[in-house]
Amino acid sequence: MCPLCGESNACAYAEGKPHSECWCGHVSFPEGVFERIPAEKRGKSCICQQCLEKYVRKHE
Repeated sequence: MCPLCGESNACAYAEGKPHSECWCGHVSFPEGVFERIPAEKRGKSCICQQCLEKYVRKHE
């Protein structure tokens, strides 16, 4: 689950697939997006593609 919105993060790795199959391996993550994750959830789950896109649109 996405630590920002609580929806599915569509993580292929969490589903037992190789990390190379995950959507996140094909995009760039601006450093500031990780600062939005609450401290207690950092490093425990990935943000979803929709939250990443929303962040990028807002900070372009």
